[in-house]
Amino acid sequence: MESISSGPIRGRGKNKRVWTLKENAKLIESLVELCVSGKMKCDNGFRPGTFAQVEKLLEEKLPGCGLKASPHIESRVKTLRRQYSAITDMISHGGEFSWDEKNKMVLCHIDVYERWVKDHKDAHGLRLKPFPHYEDLKLILGRDRVCKKEIVPPASVEKELHLHQEEFANNDMGLDFIKADMSVTQPSTAASSSTEGSVQSCRKRSREYADLTEVMVRTCEAFERLVSRIVRQDERVDKVVGELVKLPGLSKLDILKLSEMIIRDPVKVTLFFSLDEDLKKEWMGQLLRST
Repeated sequence: MESISSGPIRGRGKNKRVWTLKENAKLIESLVELCVSGKMKCDNGFRPGTFAQVEKLLEEKLPGCGLKASPHIESRVKTLRRQYSAITDMISHGGEFSWDEKNKMVLCHIDVYERWVKDHKDAHGLRLKPFPHYEDLKLILGRDRVCKKEIVPPASVEKELHLHQEEFANNDMGLDFIKADMSVTQPSTAASSSTEGSVQSCRKRSREYADLTEVMVRTCEAFERLVSRIVRQDERVDKVVGELVKLPGLSKLDILKLSEMIIRDPVKVTLFFSLDEDLKKEWMGQLLRST
C-alpha cells in the first residue's frame, strides 16, 4: 500500500487518487473505530452512510485532506477489499503459500505465484508486498467476505442427482422390454445368456449409482449443517465487540485487543457469552494483563 504522491490526479482519470501511507493508515483507523462502535456493519456489508462518517473522521484526523466519501473513500475501500480477499485466498490455499507475520506479507516461490496469478488476477503484485493492515481488515471485512461466498444449495444438488437416478432406472426398464421380446422370439441360448448378463450388469450399475446418490445427498446435508453452525458462530463473533463496548473501563484499544483474542478461539467465544457482567470484567482484566 505504498504511494509516491498525494492528491487527486488531473486530466483523464481525474477522480482517481494516489493515497499516501498516512492517509491509508488513518482510513483504516477510522474504519476500525466505526467497526468497534458497532455503527458500520450490517448483514449485507456496510451500512448506508458509512463512508460519509469516514469522510468526517478523516477530515478531523487530516484537516484539509480533501478525501470524499465518493469517489475517494469508496474506491479505496473497494481496492482494499479486493487485495484482502486475494491475500486471504492465497493463505487459505495453504501448502505453497504462507503469511509472514513479522513483515506482514505473503511468502511463496516465484513459480508458484506466477501460476496462481494466471487464474487469480487480483493477486497480481501482492507477493512479498507488505500489507500491514491485514489484521485490521480481517476485523472490518472478515464476515462480509464470508457472507458473499457462493454456496451451492444442497436441494439443487439433490434434484440433479435424482434426475440422473431416474435416467438409470429408465434404462433398466428398457432392457426388461428387450428381454421380454427376446423370450417371445425364442432366441438362442448363447444370445439369451448374453442379454441376461447385460441386464444384470446394468441393474448392478444402477444400484451402485443409487448408493452413490444417497451418499452424496447425505454429504450435502452434512455440509449444510456445518455451514449453518459456522454462520451461527460467526453471528456470535460479531456480537463480541458489541458486548465489550458495554463493559465499563475499557478503552478502544482494549476492546480491539480483547476482540482479537476472543474471536480467534471458539471456546473463548462460548465462555464469554456464558458469563455475567462481573465475571466478564474480571476475565477481560486478566486477559489484558496477560498481553
